[in-house]
Amino acid sequence: MGRVLLISANREHFPEAVFPLGVAYVASSLAREDMEVRIFDAGISRFHVQSLRKALRAFVPDLVGLSLRNIDNAAYPCTRYYGDGYVALMNTVRSVSSAPVVLGGPAFSIFSNDLMKMLGADRGVIGDGEDALLSLCKGGQGAVLPSRPSDLSEVEFPRNIQSVFPAFRHYRTIGVQTRRGCPHRCVYCTYPDLEGGKIRVRPAEAVAGEIAFLLREHDKGDFFIVDSTFNADEAHMERVCRAILAKRLRVRFSCYLTPAMSNLSLFRLLSEAGCVAVDFGADSGSDEMLGSLGKGFTVRDIHRVSAACREAGIDFCHSLIFGGPGERKETVEETVRLMDLLKPTAVVAMTGIRIYPGTEMQRLALREGVISAGEGLLRPRFYFHGEDQGLLRMITGVAAARTNWFLPGRRDWSSALGPRLLRLVHRSGPLWRTFRQP
Repeated sequence: MGRVLLISANREHFPEAVFPLGVAYVASSLAREDMEVRIFDAGISRFHVQSLRKALRAFVPDLVGLSLRNIDNAAYPCTRYYGDGYVALMNTVRSVSSAPVVLGGPAFSIFSNDLMKMLGADRGVIGDGEDALLSLCKGGQGAVLPSRPSDLSEVEFPRNIQSVFPAFRHYRTIGVQTRRGCPHRCVYCTYPDLEGGKIRVRPAEAVAGEIAFLLREHDKGDFFIVDSTFNADEAHMERVCRAILAKRLRVRFSCYLTPAMSNLSLFRLLSEAGCVAVDFGADSGSDEMLGSLGKGFTVRDIHRVSAACREAGIDFCHSLIFGGPGERKETVEETVRLMDLLKPTAVVAMTGIRIYPGTEMQRLALREGVISAGEGLLRPRFYFHGEDQGLLRMITGVAAARTNWFLPGRRDWSSALGPRLLRLVHRSGPLWRTFRQP
């Protein structure tokens, strides 16, 4: 199969369109085998259905890969479900092309059986897409292929990105992945199943080389490290930062970090390498709740990394989740007091926990009767300890009194004008960096 069209199905524009990095890495692996590859980004085109029909007719692919990033926005109570949009994309492909369709992406890896049935695809890839899709193109057998190679040395950005993905020029912030795999066991998280529990790293020189290529050849200077937590392997994070510095790259980047940082001097190194913003997955300001959520750190760790970030001159956000096992008024108040004390640049607060299959949260929800055995989770279900409306009112009141707090589930932000106006002024980096301090 010499001609492959890869479709990034993500159309979520809040807080901004996310660069389809996984699709780009897959495109690069196919292009190395002399296949003709094109990327169609459904999130870029305003009239995406008409544009997809045009792309299919012009390119005439031998195989279509449909990448599904998320099945919903995981926010409560204003939850946006994306499944119907995926059905519309699949119907569009089938109406124009007879090429086999292969599903992939994180959403498919989590809900593979449900999505195969719902979309009527020919095959699918669970896990890493590069080698698995290449195998299918070369005649590999199997309806759904699991893939999780240990060697990531050949994962790279397409060198011919402008011909493979013309819409690339529309993105201000470009994603870069330095490693895969998550050793943490948070009760709600899918990353250990998606990427495996063992850390698999890309060579630091390759990561820095990728950033240098994008900066020098394409004038892209703003990046987001997409690793689930960049500091899951602190030695690897240090190597990447030093490789960036060795190439004298004047870039800006943001990343996710866990507060479980053993070497606080690395924040200064992060800043020197170009890190301007960090999003900590703090989840709670209560040691009791951190334990029930399966976090591997304490409130003391949150204090330490917040102070180190501020000293290094890095903006930081604490992402919180309210309503986990054992949550009550006292633990909520404890978290609010901690945020008021630390004064982060921003606090992003979720109420309720999205239940995903295969997680400890699913097993807990089954034991407590929140969901029933055999119940499908493709349509979003949320876990709350106690009464959800009381928790929502409490958190909404807290956020209303604090200008640096934001609630993704409070309304449908995809149609809100305010964030769009902020993005016109602040053209790169996390939108939460624009929040006004209380």
